[in-house]
Amino acid sequence: MPAFQAINIEPEENVDEQIDTTRELHVDEALKRFQYALKLHAQGARSREAAAEAYDDLFQSEIFKYREAKTDYERAEQQADGKPDDPLLNPFSDELSVDAGGADGVAASLAQALYLSYKNHGQFFVDKIKDKIGADPAWKEQHRLGYYDDDGRKVIDSWTVALDQDPSDPELWRRMARFAASINSGRIKRYCLESAIELDDDPTVMEYDPPSLAEGLAGEQLKDQLQLLDDEIALSHPIMAPWIKKDMPALLKRHLDPLPFLPDPTKDLKPPTSNPGAQVEGEAEEPPPRTISRKQSVKAVLTWPGLGGELMNCLENTSGALDACDLVANSTLEDVEMKSQTDEAATPINEANEEEKSTSQDTATSEGETKDTKTNANDKDVPENVAESEKRKERSTSIPTRKRSQSTAGLPDGMEEEAMAEKRSKRVRRRETLQAEETTDPSTLIATQLQPYQGADQNLFQMTKSILENIGVEDQSMFSAITEILDSCATEDRPGKITSLAAKDLQSVMVEFKEGIARALLSKNEKASLGLSSFLEHAKTGSQDQTTTVPFDEAQGLKPFAKRIQKCRSWMNGEDIAYEWVRAISESYATVKWSDEMKTSVVQMLNRLDTVLYRRLTSEMEFAAGSAERLSSLENIVPMLFELHIDIYERITNPSSVVEYATRVETKDRLARWLDIASAYVRMLERPSNDPLAARFVWGSVLASSLSENPVREHILIMWTSLRDFLVEEKVASINLPNNVVMPTISSAAADREISKLTTMDFFLGLFQDDLENPVHVIETLEPVLNPTSVYTSTENPDDTASVANDGEEKTRDHKKQTVSDCASQGLQDLWKFLLNSSTELRLFLWSRLGDAYDAIGYTTKKFSCQLRSIEMIIADLEGQTYTKTVDDSRKLLLMRTLKSLDELLIQSLSMALNDNTSFEIIDDDHIKTTSAALAKISCLLHVVALCDDEIQVGIKPAPPGNAASKSAFQSLRNKLREMQVRAWSLQYTILRAAITDETSIIARENDLADFLAAVHQVIGIRKFCKASNKIFLKIMRVELLKLKNIENWEDYLGQVLYDLHGLKLGAGVWEVQDHACPPEKLEKRQTMQLVERIMILANRMPMKDLLKSDLKTTIDHMQQTVGQTKSTPQMIHNLRNYTEFLKRPIHPLRLYQALVGSVSVDAVSVNTAETALATHGWFFLLGMMALTKFKGVDLNRRQTPGATDDLRIGATFLRLQLQFTADRWDAWFRLAECFDYELDEAVLWTADKMNKDRAELVKFQRNAIHCYTLALSHSRNVEVDTHDGDPLHDLYHKFAMRLYASSREPFAMEPFIHSDQERFFIETMGSGTFKRILHDQMTEYKVWKFAAKLFRMAMERQPDNWKNHFMLGKCYWKMYQTPDEALDEKDLRSKVTMDVLLRSLQKAVKVAYNARKSRSSEPILEPHYKIVSILHKLVSRGDIPSVDAANILSEQPFGLAINPDDIFASFSEPEDWEEYIIRNLSKLRDKDKSNWQHRIIMRHARILFDEGASVLTSDSKVEARAAFAILRESMVTKTMVINVWKCDAERPGRHHVYTEQYARFTTKLLGIMSDLSNMEQLLKRIRKKGADFYHFVDLWQSCCMVYLKLLRQNYHVNPFQDDAFKSLSGEEFDIVGERIAEWAAKDGTDVPVFNCMRDAIELKKLNANLMKVTPIDDLLNDCYSKIYVEIAKTLPGPEPSKVIEERNIAKEAAAQAEAKPVSSLSSILNLPNGRESIAGTITPQEGDKQDAAPRRRAGVRRPDVLRKAEQAVIRALEAPRTSKSRVGSISSGKQGSQTPNPAASAAVSEAGSEDEGADAQMRREAGEDVDMKDVDDNQDHDSHDDMADGKATEKDENESEPGSIHDSADDESDLSDVPEGYDEEMPPGLLSRGLGQSSQSGDSSGEDADSESEGDDEEDESEGEGVEEAEEVEETEEVDQAEEGEEEAEEVEADEEDEEEEGGEEAEEAEEEGEEEEGEEEEEEDEDEDEDGDGDGREEHDDEDTEMADVADDETAQATPEGTPGPIA
Repeated sequence: MPAFQAINIEPEENVDEQIDTTRELHVDEALKRFQYALKLHAQGARSREAAAEAYDDLFQSEIFKYREAKTDYERAEQQADGKPDDPLLNPFSDELSVDAGGADGVAASLAQALYLSYKNHGQFFVDKIKDKIGADPAWKEQHRLGYYDDDGRKVIDSWTVALDQDPSDPELWRRMARFAASINSGRIKRYCLESAIELDDDPTVMEYDPPSLAEGLAGEQLKDQLQLLDDEIALSHPIMAPWIKKDMPALLKRHLDPLPFLPDPTKDLKPPTSNPGAQVEGEAEEPPPRTISRKQSVKAVLTWPGLGGELMNCLENTSGALDACDLVANSTLEDVEMKSQTDEAATPINEANEEEKSTSQDTATSEGETKDTKTNANDKDVPENVAESEKRKERSTSIPTRKRSQSTAGLPDGMEEEAMAEKRSKRVRRRETLQAEETTDPSTLIATQLQPYQGADQNLFQMTKSILENIGVEDQSMFSAITEILDSCATEDRPGKITSLAAKDLQSVMVEFKEGIARALLSKNEKASLGLSSFLEHAKTGSQDQTTTVPFDEAQGLKPFAKRIQKCRSWMNGEDIAYEWVRAISESYATVKWSDEMKTSVVQMLNRLDTVLYRRLTSEMEFAAGSAERLSSLENIVPMLFELHIDIYERITNPSSVVEYATRVETKDRLARWLDIASAYVRMLERPSNDPLAARFVWGSVLASSLSENPVREHILIMWTSLRDFLVEEKVASINLPNNVVMPTISSAAADREISKLTTMDFFLGLFQDDLENPVHVIETLEPVLNPTSVYTSTENPDDTASVANDGEEKTRDHKKQTVSDCASQGLQDLWKFLLNSSTELRLFLWSRLGDAYDAIGYTTKKFSCQLRSIEMIIADLEGQTYTKTVDDSRKLLLMRTLKSLDELLIQSLSMALNDNTSFEIIDDDHIKTTSAALAKISCLLHVVALCDDEIQVGIKPAPPGNAASKSAFQSLRNKLREMQVRAWSLQYTILRAAITDETSIIARENDLADFLAAVHQVIGIRKFCKASNKIFLKIMRVELLKLKNIENWEDYLGQVLYDLHGLKLGAGVWEVQDHACPPEKLEKRQTMQLVERIMILANRMPMKDLLKSDLKTTIDHMQQTVGQTKSTPQMIHNLRNYTEFLKRPIHPLRLYQALVGSVSVDAVSVNTAETALATHGWFFLLGMMALTKFKGVDLNRRQTPGATDDLRIGATFLRLQLQFTADRWDAWFRLAECFDYELDEAVLWTADKMNKDRAELVKFQRNAIHCYTLALSHSRNVEVDTHDGDPLHDLYHKFAMRLYASSREPFAMEPFIHSDQERFFIETMGSGTFKRILHDQMTEYKVWKFAAKLFRMAMERQPDNWKNHFMLGKCYWKMYQTPDEALDEKDLRSKVTMDVLLRSLQKAVKVAYNARKSRSSEPILEPHYKIVSILHKLVSRGDIPSVDAANILSEQPFGLAINPDDIFASFSEPEDWEEYIIRNLSKLRDKDKSNWQHRIIMRHARILFDEGASVLTSDSKVEARAAFAILRESMVTKTMVINVWKCDAERPGRHHVYTEQYARFTTKLLGIMSDLSNMEQLLKRIRKKGADFYHFVDLWQSCCMVYLKLLRQNYHVNPFQDDAFKSLSGEEFDIVGERIAEWAAKDGTDVPVFNCMRDAIELKKLNANLMKVTPIDDLLNDCYSKIYVEIAKTLPGPEPSKVIEERNIAKEAAAQAEAKPVSSLSSILNLPNGRESIAGTITPQEGDKQDAAPRRRAGVRRPDVLRKAEQAVIRALEAPRTSKSRVGSISSGKQGSQTPNPAASAAVSEAGSEDEGADAQMRREAGEDVDMKDVDDNQDHDSHDDMADGKATEKDENESEPGSIHDSADDESDLSDVPEGYDEEMPPGLLSRGLGQSSQSGDSSGEDADSESEGDDEEDESEGEGVEEAEEVEETEEVDQAEEGEEEAEEVEADEEDEEEEGGEEAEEAEEEGEEEEGEEEEEEDEDEDEDGDGDGREEHDDEDTEMADVADDETAQATPEGTPGPIA
């Protein structure tokens, strides 16, 4: 409980926090107990008792008393009994949830603790049972566990609570089910298994696989239990589908039982005994019935093939065969006899029901004997045993009490259940939510989903139909197929509209998917090699003329057969039963179609039972001889055995068979035997000749003869001919044998086919004997057979061999030639007849052979024709009668095989059409039409697949069911058909491309082709399979679109293609790209080269700023990555070298003028590389422009900080690369010049450092830009540009002119045009000598301005409304007007600018700028208005125009001041009148400048008031200066002398620093005239701090310092001393006097003006930091100190200096004598007293130096000594007020190491001692002390501070000085504290004081000067060594005091400064926002002087530190300054 409780916290929250903490503690404690119990539990049986105690202790925890620890049932029971729940007793129960207090993890931890505790507690009791079973063998004999006796209740209860806490643990549900089974509770077992497999998703919507292994095992257990219970309804639930359709591997089944050591009485339906031990011995020993044991050993057989296989296994085991029959007889099969085979009206069996039955039967077979015990409820012959009765009883009693949820049954839940108090599970609620969301009408939803597919199909097939009609296709079947597709677009049941049989079959294959049928298309088996065997194989009759036959029901009649066997079981053996099986099967041989399994079983039975069958039939025929009735009973089995043996022998003897020779001989013998049997049987029947049995026997006999080893072909032909005649004469009806492959049909037509095959054998033998060695023979042989219309023969000699002619070839003698079809021989007609009735495979084979022959002779176009003819033939066969009459299953297989052949042809044809340019050379119009029609039919056929997919996608039909392998096969089939469809459309396009001409096109040829490609792309893309076939269609479309030039919407088409292929977006076009699920592939360089032209077209259409934001920019970057870095060639290097040298040249005036007429160029050679094509389209220029535009995206004038120039340099690199390829591209030169311009602007915009220090680089930038502008101007002479993205030509003229003008003015000052260093030698015209001069004349300013004016005029022609052109033209005219005539040549004098021209241009600029405003409320553009005011004022001042005329001109301007007669200046008779008028005009312009941006107006006003150029100062000068300064102070200069100069948008880069310099000079001059020392000090501080802002900073600083020194002398009346005041003093005397002056300065120095002057001079010297020579400052210091010595030193108290020196020498001598005693011991020598390093009596080198130095000191006082003493005096004065008290205490402590006597620690010390001490301490402080530094901050400059260090300050002293500088760094703004940054780092601390900056350094700089001027002062250095310790102590005390006092002052000043900065920042932001709203860009006037030239429109504050709040601090400081002395400079 916390000791303190805040009163503003709600008490409930505190309660929550406390309870939350308590719960956390309880949970943690329970988890600790649980871990301990679990540890003991895991130790096994030896720790069971300890574990039990630990568990008991665990359940005593507090968490088990919580409401959450109770189950829902317990809580419900408690409420039902009227007992309130425990938490309800707490008045705060509503607030106390598990998550009270906001602890998110408490609820989870509590639930976890409860769950784990109960789960492991239940497992603990299970482990105890396991221990008992292992220890006691009697336990193993138990059949069940007791609920009360064997701890069963404890296990059930514990696991029940655990599952209540977490019902999502399927493994625990399995364990619970298994334990329930051990206590014989089948209901709990089933409930737990059902709970374990309940899914989160609804299985009634979609089939879901079990998400985990535990759920999978639970489902398998549940399936076994349900099958045991024969619960078909439960097994049919969708949730059981994964387990019903799939089998679990045996490896996993071993883990089905989670508790295998427990008994399981529920595994069968036999009721266990209630007391296993009480069984009667007889019952226990009674064996089970014999029949049951036998049945358990026999596999269940419920089909004819299964029974046949079992009988074959039991040929020697009669009991096994009988048991198999018993199982069938006792099964639930229908007791129906096999239907009469002669009944033609037999009802076909429903295939679906058959599949369901076979599935259930297979399941029963796999599950074992439990399913075999099922009985038929209607079958009264089979008795029911007791176990089955009990089973039904238990099931009937359990159903009413079984509580099952509706969701478990797959039914929707009732809405009233939502009001139930018990919350339903998350799974059910999620299902309800999904059902609630599906409120949309299903039909509407389906129609909406189908609409995009229908629209795309409608567009494609309608376009295809129109194109085919236009090219002249007349195939009505093709148009009918397309019409069906179009009609289906209006309905939802689209496949139902298709009537084509092949399309229906394909639909059936997709909907009723069978893996075997699909394998025919998907198999990758290669075709057999070309040869005679292949011909014989393809020449078979196959399935021709087969009728549709009912499939065999493999279960029908099986049960009656088994019953018949049972009746005869007493005398039958296994062979007898097998014979009866064959005899029963023979009844269905000729009437129904067996399955493959059935056919295999029959053939195997014949092989196994051959001897038995032969013996039995022989005996039966002998027995039946003479009895027609008995013989007729054999009319099914005898012909069947004979014919099947023919079938078997033909199969094993065909060319492709690999059966062993012995087997063949054995089969041949069997066939011979059965031929004899059949012959004898037919003779015995004595049937008429037209009997079907006779016909079958004759046909079989002929076949058997033809299958002999060496048949004679003529004999076989005669037999077939005789057989045909026999069938015709006897009118034998057609006989079908569906189960015989060799003789499926017996008819005269079939005999004709056999005859035709034999008669054409010679033809094929000759064809195959030559093989491919003679392709010409193959062509001559096959061409008349396959393509007779293309073969012509001569009529003059018909016997000649037919000659092959190309299609479309002109015949010179048409009247003597005719096609071979008109005069064919009989043999050729027989071939045609044979091929007409032959199989598709054979004809395809022949066409392939013909194409290969053409390919062998290099006639590829004819091979292509053969492939197209093959495609046409396939489509014709699919529409022919042969295909139509084929039975369903065979027809589907035939369709798949045909499609496989078609796919191969499509691949080959498409490859040739795309890769061979000669493919269509001999393809005539008729050929194209037939092929186009055939391909259209193929597309319609394959489109059925897409329609079926659509229905599956939208949910109209479900996907075909099956296991993973089946689904994978279905997906493979769908992908294969999709690939075929894509190839068919691709080939169709190539055909149409060759067919469509301008005459046959719909709109235009190219538009038709592009639209067709787009329509196909939409159809296959919207279905997400345009990626099929390796994206072949997309690649074709990309290539074709790039070839087609004059098409519409190509951006949309190409954009979608590129997105599908490479994931690239063009960002152009009308349509949005769609996601077609195509994986992007890498873009290659070759493909990029092809795309560049189109990409450049799109890029050139866009403005560059929009391009950078579009998707096209990303595409361009990706393309450039594939292009990679361009490798330089010698030609490129040559060009680049030429360009570089050209840019280094000086600027030739003549070259600029030649550029105007386009005659300037640069030498370059042509470059031929792969990248030349890129450069031709301007690729590298585009990349350069993108980088340049990105850099230009942020306006230079609006940025606050310097920007990165990476993009600029990248752009320049690409532009140079472009120019290396195309040297005459003007826009590349122009943009490269822009790059140089921007790089120059970046160099001068932010700082003046480069202008002051590195001007060579700036000159290089300017020259490069001017040369590039010159080339751009020259090459753009006759160029017409598109102005979609601005006007680049205008920009060229304007920017070139601006570059020239800017380079002629400050800060560049004509330097680019000066080339005096470019000199060379010339030969004298007269004589042999040489002379040296510059290459050519330099360009004068006037020429530059004149050329710039020309360019501005050219820019004005293109954009007359751009005010900047008029404005800059006026400025050029003004500069030209001002140029004196002496500086002009004759030509320029003749064309000199007149005043009228000048004024007209200015007035035009004003007019254009005034009209450029968007509205009257927008801010005006003031630059032209100010310029005309300024120039008119200068003209009046020059006397060039009368003031009256100038005033009239001004008054006519929009912002001009109107002249009223009443105005005092209206007469303009005096100069003051004009000044008054012009000032009022300036004031009016300032009023218009609401944001105070135009600093030029303010400065012009000030300069009018004070004439800066006046050479003589008058008495009024001071008044004028004050007036001018008042104007500046009003809006430009703050009280702290911050000059606020804003940088304008239209101001040229670099001009800002020029203005700051000019304004600083002007202000300095005003302050000098006004003798304003205080403001001058502050101005000095600002200038020194912001040195990088001033142009010519060093000169500016020097001039300002001189004015400041002059003001110091004036204000403090310090005149130069003519004589040396110290010439009569020696050095030691001067030291004594200097110490006395220092002491005086510490007390009374600040009251003397001359001392204050000296102090300010020292501060200035520190601030100067050797930037300028310090001689003027040293002169002032010397004069000040001299004046102090003359006026004050003699009045100071103390003895004469000479006496003090004399006493000091006496004391030294006495001390020396006392120390000079002899020392004899070695230790005395080694350990010198007081650390001395020389023995007394000897003269050390140092003492020698002192003796030598003494005479020199008497020579007089040097100037450095004076400067040093002056600095010491100032330092002492600043230290004294705060450290006097501490000094007395520190002195009394004594000094260690001093060689002088220690003076007494009192004030009454001797004068000499104190003087000596003071001098030594002062010298020490001078050498190394750090004192107060207040105004040093981090923003100070670092310029020139390295020269200030004296080097005497130690590291310790520097470290000790840091606290002072930190505490005092925030002094008030009134001090001159803004010194260069880091200036105090190496300055001696002696100069740090309160005056100039408070961070001043010591006089070491002066000391350094002194050292440099003198030979050295060793005695001074010696004297400085005394008093070191005292100086350190004094220093520490002083620093502490200074820090304490200065810290408080610093905090106050810092607060003031922050307020000032905030106020100033707000003003700046407001001004900037107002400035951004101003319309247009403004520029200020340039004066004829340097200070007047510039532009202004935006603004940038020169110094943002000081504001009016700082002025208050300055006033306070000034008030604190003693009267009579000026305040601090800063």
